[in-house]
Amino acid sequence: MQSFLNLLETRTSFNAILQIGIDVIILGLLGALFQVKRAKVSQNDETLVASLEKIMAETAEISRKFEANLQERQELLQKITSQLDERIQEGQKLCARLERLSSVEADKAAARHSSNSKPQSHPSDQQKVIALARKGLPASEIAKLLKRPIGEIELILNLRKIAS
Repeated sequence: MQSFLNLLETRTSFNAILQIGIDVIILGLLGALFQVKRAKVSQNDETLVASLEKIMAETAEISRKFEANLQERQELLQKITSQLDERIQEGQKLCARLERLSSVEADKAAARHSSNSKPQSHPSDQQKVIALARKGLPASEIAKLLKRPIGEIELILNLRKIAS
């Protein structure tokens, strides 16, 4: 967003410099025209000079209005950017709060589940898992043979590794 604002500022400066450059060139051409035709000023030349002066005045006015419009838009974009930044911060705070609440709820549910549930595997099941693992069977085959979830088999094997 900042790069867009920088580009907008650069374009504003570039447009203003371009307009000033065009005005200087036009003034230089008018000055050269006056010097060359100073002796031969006719009614047509005076009309041409008047219309060129009118065009220059209109160009200057358009340039001023354009620059003011660009400045307004830049201020508006900065205001919108700051509002978006505030909303992002609010959203991040809400996400952090939601994560905290979610972890608290998960802890409560785990505590309820552990106090209400009975262990599913019996010591004999654990011994069977270990015996089959020693024979070289992978956890997936042990789970199929004993008709237990693979996660439970892997947990038993990992606990055995930790205890060893």
